[in-house]
This record gives sequence, structure tokens and C-alpha cells, in this order.
Amino acid sequence: MTLEDMKQQLESWAANERIPGKFQAWFTKEALPENCDWRFIVKKIGEHNTIVLEAPAKGMEAPDVVKKIGEQIRKDHLRIFRKAVRQIWFRATGDGRFALVVQANCHGKDSAHGYKTFAEFVQRTCPEIISCHQIQCQPDRPFDPAFKQTVRTDCKCTFGSDFMPLADTGFYMHVLDWAPRMKDAWISLPARIKDAIHPAAGDKFFEFYSGCSFVAASLAGLFAQTETLDCRESAMLSTRQNSHNVAAGEIRFHRMQLEAGFFPKFFGKAANEGRWTFYFNLPAGEGLPSGVLQAVAASRPERILLQLSDLEIATKEIRHLRREGYMLRKSIPLCLEPGRGKFEILLLFVPDRAGLLGQNPAQRRIQNSVKRPKERVSREKSANIPHFVQSRPTFKQRKD
Repeated sequence: MTLEDMKQQLESWAANERIPGKFQAWFTKEALPENCDWRFIVKKIGEHNTIVLEAPAKGMEAPDVVKKIGEQIRKDHLRIFRKAVRQIWFRATGDGRFALVVQANCHGKDSAHGYKTFAEFVQRTCPEIISCHQIQCQPDRPFDPAFKQTVRTDCKCTFGSDFMPLADTGFYMHVLDWAPRMKDAWISLPARIKDAIHPAAGDKFFEFYSGCSFVAASLAGLFAQTETLDCRESAMLSTRQNSHNVAAGEIRFHRMQLEAGFFPKFFGKAANEGRWTFYFNLPAGEGLPSGVLQAVAASRPERILLQLSDLEIATKEIRHLRREGYMLRKSIPLCLEPGRGKFEILLLFVPDRAGLLGQNPAQRRIQNSVKRPKERVSREKSANIPHFVQSRPTFKQRKD
């Protein structure tokens, strides 16, 4: 889909589902090829396995370093190593450089020697490649940081560092951590979030599904307390690295699955009270787990930010939050990966303190409270109450 097609789809969705409010300006940025992730992946074409270049968007021209490595991997002296390769991932830093992740099952002597020869070529002739890592997955499946990994991933650094810089932001990301394949718009996203929420002095920030905690680290100086939560080890390592680079304050990381029981336990402590902003960057095609939305609303945050890629799920979450006393304040369409035909939407919810939804939480508690009578009427007392019965004539009596 083009940008105009996505705009029409969003307008049609808002009209059909009666989404309140107007959409703000689309947030996007032109994606440069040298700031995007590229990947050579083995695919079966006919009866043979072939290494195919997977572009981040259709029609995008590959950078010179990607072409050079593609030519090198097809040379005859790397034939045995090429058979062991599952994929070669160019992870973009956002400033024209890449971290190389090679998934290959180098069990034999010849394939291991081939990988060593390949890595030496990359280090010697490709200054754009700042690091090279070899990974293996058990069981053997293609690695993708965008999905929940149910396999064990072993990573060995051949040269460089395990952490790759994110452009000129001063923050880092582990090479196995999640990030959008196109970095230009994503690196500018924290500034857009800041303009949308206008944080006040003393506010606190909590990012869920945080990954490398890039958004939280970029906004940490504006908040009195910053927390992040994710279940992946790579996210923990990235956040620990970024916590040292935050100019003011600190970032505390919670490694766990997002569950409803976390909220009463965490926000039940006096030290964690305050005006919170919750930011949920939900995985593609997923909504909030069961019971989490009710637990979030019970914690009474000052703002709730939901970033979703599925409009059907967005409709359900908007209705659920309205029932919990939160009204939709802003809707910001995001096109973080232009050219892929996909978009996301960032929804900002605030408490309905004025009762505009007819479900003010304070009023609802009063209405739902059961008031018992001061005195119950017993059978003995009810027997003494006179009962007057009026005798009515039958149909025949009325006729006579």
C-alpha cells in the first residue's frame, strides 16, 4: 500500500468503528538504504537451496557493502561455508554502519575455516561493518528478533562489540535485540512522543515491551522515575548498557512476562506512587494479555500510550479503556517503515475526570455501592401490618 492507501484505510476504519476525535499528522521519515536492515537468507527454489537478498522495502537499492558481501559469499572457495549458512543479517546502526549477524551451522573443519576466511575478508575490506557475530539456534530455525524466541540462541563475537550504537543518540542496542528494520523514523520517535504527552515536573515513565529501552532512555531526563519491562535477555543487556549513558536519573529494568499481577504488587508500594505515563509498544498483531488492561486501569496512570499495528485490536482496546474510565485524547498514525505497506497507530488515553463518558470511576463506585436498610422487617412485624383487599365484582355481577 502507498501512503495514500493507508490514509484511506485509516479514515474508513475511524468512520466504520466510530472512533472519537481526529487523527493528528502522520509521523514518518524517508528511509535511506544505508540505515535499514538487509538480509541474505536461504530459500528453497525448486529443488535447490539458494541464498536470496531480502530488501527492507520493495524496489530499494542495496548499499555497496551489501553487494560486495553478496559477491564474496558466492565465490567458489567459500562453497562449503555457503552450504552451512542459514542467513546473514546486516543490522543497521542508523548512521550508515552495520553489525553483521551470521547464522551458520559450522560443525565441520572446512565450514569453520570458511567462516574464518569470510570474517577476515569483511574486517579487512568493509569499514562499514563495525562488528561480526556468529549465531546458532537450537533447534535449527531462522533467527528473527521480532518474534518471541522459543529456541536457545548461542552468539559468538568474531570482532567488534556485542552492542551497536544507535546513530548519534548516545545509546546502544544488543545485536540480538529487537528494533525496526528501518531506523530513520524510529530514532526520531521519542521526540514525537514528548510533544504528544507534554510531561510535567515530577512525572514518571514506564515502558512495556521495551526491547533496548531506547524510548525510555531518550526521555529519562524528563521524568523523576523511569522503569522498563521485557522478558528477553538481550533487552536486559541493552537496558543495562543504556542506563549508564543516561545523563540524568536512572533506568530500572524488570525482566518478566507482562502479567496482571505485576501492577498491584509494584504500585502497591508507597515509593512507586505518582503521576505515571505507561507506554505499550505491542508486538505486531498482538493486544494486551488477559486481565492486564483492567490491572492497568486500576493503577490509575496519568496517561496510557498504546502503539498498535492491528486496527481490529485497536478498536477493542479503545472500547475496553472507555469502559474503564479512560478517554481517547490523541491518535497519531505512524509509518516507521515506509515502503513496506504497513503502518501503526499511537493512541493516547487520559482519565475521564469530568465524567464525559458517563462512567466517572468515582461516581461509578457510589452508584454500585449496595446500601442495606437500617431495619429489617421480620415476619412477626409484617403480620401486624393491616392488609386492605378490595373486593371486585365478577363479570357476571357487573352484567346483572
